[in-house]
Amino acid sequence: MKKIQASRLLTKPEDYSKVGVKPGVVEPWEDGKRDDDRKGAYEWWYFDMILDDGSKAVIHFNTKALRNIKKNGCAPSVVIKITLPDGTNYTDDLNYSVSEASFGKDKCDVKYGPHSIQGDLMEYTIKVEPVNGIGADLKLTNLGKPWRPGAGAYEFNNDNSGYFTWLCVVPKGKVEGTITTDGKARQVTGFGYHDHQWGNVSHLFTWNHWLWSRQTFDDYTILVFDIVTNAKYGYKRFPMMFLEDKEGNVVCEDLSIPKTKLIEEYREKLSSKMYPKVTKYIFENGGKKVEYTLSVEQELESRDAFSMAPKIAQLLFRIKKLHPSTARYFAKGDIRIIDGDQIIERSGNLIYEFVYMGNSYREYVEN
Repeated sequence: MKKIQASRLLTKPEDYSKVGVKPGVVEPWEDGKRDDDRKGAYEWWYFDMILDDGSKAVIHFNTKALRNIKKNGCAPSVVIKITLPDGTNYTDDLNYSVSEASFGKDKCDVKYGPHSIQGDLMEYTIKVEPVNGIGADLKLTNLGKPWRPGAGAYEFNNDNSGYFTWLCVVPKGKVEGTITTDGKARQVTGFGYHDHQWGNVSHLFTWNHWLWSRQTFDDYTILVFDIVTNAKYGYKRFPMMFLEDKEGNVVCEDLSIPKTKLIEEYREKLSSKMYPKVTKYIFENGGKKVEYTLSVEQELESRDAFSMAPKIAQLLFRIKKLHPSTARYFAKGDIRIIDGDQIIERSGNLIYEFVYMGNSYREYVEN
């Protein structure tokens, strides 16, 4: 039997010095380029928006497309996905050479060909030229405050050679500008989100699954990132949650394992695997309790990487008990904040995703 490899979230005082960050403080350089594009390393800046006209948009700038992660050097790609209120989807994946890319290290300043993102933690401009009729020209203004779990990094393997990081830069932001579909631009407003990730561990061979969600209300913002490693790392669970008020102050944060109840599941059509449909979390910290229920309303996107893989790869997946697939949802979120005798309840909509490399997940989260 193989020995389980180590994995941990960096939260010790010496970890902050190691990463070069300050406890509880996020600085603009942290959203600049952080990795060096060597073989196996990757990095991306991710944005999504729920717009007032009912449209949804997802934009991410990647230092490498998925197919290039195992190669040395930068291979830039810009992905934009727009879902109209009637469910019509528009997607474009634009690829560039390293000579067409530039990055800032003091703050977020990324340019790939005619496309760019620039920001300083508080305000971002996101421009995707409509090369193929799909584009965006948006301003995202932070209404909250950046947050990271501990020092913002996870270490893997007994020699600490693997790492994966996550920085929530804009938990809630005001969006205004234009989005373009079929070559036609239209004005939009709404709310948006931005995070930044980099690492060198393979999602496929590190994680069993993760659930990621963020939701904004008029006076609160909640984010839940519930990650479980695979058998190699002993199915260790790394949940994280924070709740901010309308001024961006952290009301509650919890990095411990929450009480979790899977109320309803459904069989996803492409993968034929069971996925959560209604999930309830109970977080507790600092005398506060946060009950949070996620209910799927619409599947925005689903992929079954297993069925799309060559037969030889499918055989490898079976041997390693893997079945990579993913789904992104438009969902309803209900939150109940209990602080002594005070009870606050809110309800609304959000975008969340369930990325799922294993064959089962329920036994690793429900308690």
